[in-house]
Amino acid sequence: MKKTFSAVLAAAMSITALTSAPSLYTSEKAEAAGSKSGIVIFGDSIGAGGLRSGSVAHNFGEICGDYLGCKVSNYAVSGYDAADLVQSVENLTDTQKKAVADSEVVVISIGGNDIMHSLSRSLLDYAARKESQKFLNEGYTKADIPEKPSLTDLMNMLNIKDEGGLMDYMNNGGYNEKLEVTNEIGAAFSSIYNEGGTFDEQTIPNLKKAVADIKAIAPDTRILVTNIYQPLQLQPSYVEKTYGKQSNYATFISILRGRCETTMNEFDTRLSAVDGIEVVDVKSQFTSQEKEPSTSAPGNASYFVDIQTGSLKTGDVHPNQKGHIAYAAAILEKIGRLHTDNGLLSQTFNGLSDKDSYPAIALETYKKVAGEAKPAVVLGDVNDDGKVNAVDASKVLAEYAKTSSGSGKGDFTDAQRTAADVDGNGKVDSVDASKILAYYAYTSTEKGAPKSITEFLKTL
Repeated sequence: MKKTFSAVLAAAMSITALTSAPSLYTSEKAEAAGSKSGIVIFGDSIGAGGLRSGSVAHNFGEICGDYLGCKVSNYAVSGYDAADLVQSVENLTDTQKKAVADSEVVVISIGGNDIMHSLSRSLLDYAARKESQKFLNEGYTKADIPEKPSLTDLMNMLNIKDEGGLMDYMNNGGYNEKLEVTNEIGAAFSSIYNEGGTFDEQTIPNLKKAVADIKAIAPDTRILVTNIYQPLQLQPSYVEKTYGKQSNYATFISILRGRCETTMNEFDTRLSAVDGIEVVDVKSQFTSQEKEPSTSAPGNASYFVDIQTGSLKTGDVHPNQKGHIAYAAAILEKIGRLHTDNGLLSQTFNGLSDKDSYPAIALETYKKVAGEAKPAVVLGDVNDDGKVNAVDASKVLAEYAKTSSGSGKGDFTDAQRTAADVDGNGKVDSVDASKILAYYAYTSTEKGAPKSITEFLKTL
């Protein structure tokens, strides 16, 4: 064995001429990240990764930055609407402006709070007008309604289920009472997107202003704007279990769901007409079905947001961790620099306890972006061709020669260094090359040779 070992070591020195060629092995992730100069995120709680309470472990910006190997500057703030977005861009510091100017992609998540403010205000104004009823909870009057009420304000102030509230009014009334509530709710939603509504007067004009200001800072930067998913895609089984199949509350939710669909579709129409942006369609990812959502097949947003928690008052309309995976996958697909991922995207997905239930269309996008995970690094296989042979040894010698020179810098990626360090001493040197060659010689001549270089090294 000692003679064989010496012979292959001498052979190693004779093939160093092979090492003048560039390495055949490259890290896909390193290549993808090489031309990146960063991502900047603007917007609301979705961009910030916020939840009803706390934040997700890994928001979509963090996942995208890891995938692309680039810096992420996140300027999103929970509660921001389109007017806040304009102020956010206009008030950027010099450091933040440089981040925008240096970025390849700006991602904007905005509009959900505009819709929520307008809808909540319309519903609460309606409740306040019904003075003969108790549609506002005790202690609240029209004077208490904020200019821009949040979903929390709506749930706290609007009397939906208690005595004298909307459901009580519908339950104790007849057809006309039910029709009245239905029409008033419909009118509240319609006021959001009809002429003079929030889309016309606020959201879209403010978005255009913010986009123009970003373009003034970074003319060549791509601006991606996410559309708005519909969170009230409650599963029929959940509604029946929680409220009863034929209850007026289930009817009320059905009305809300249908109006939400119309509102989000209208937002898509207005958004697609904005110049200078690329729309990221997260709404279709959350719905994740081919057909238009209906009462019996409402879509799958309830998988991506924790809305089915016992009541609308306690539900969360923000994307959960699964939702942020879907956001990241949709954004990365739009950016288009796809590669096999072994990083945060796939790690977070694989860590889901219910990933087997991941909705179909969103799953297809995830798989397209994440690709097939590469196998673990094989010791000795430096060029990742599935073989451990003299070519691998020659590459190790060439790397050792470079790292031993004055600069001390080699060409190996982290994966190559791991594969090359067969003796596990944290260094890549001529000893590793000789052991790779010894293993190659042994497996080429001996019957019943060890299956791995690790097993072989134990025999030396």
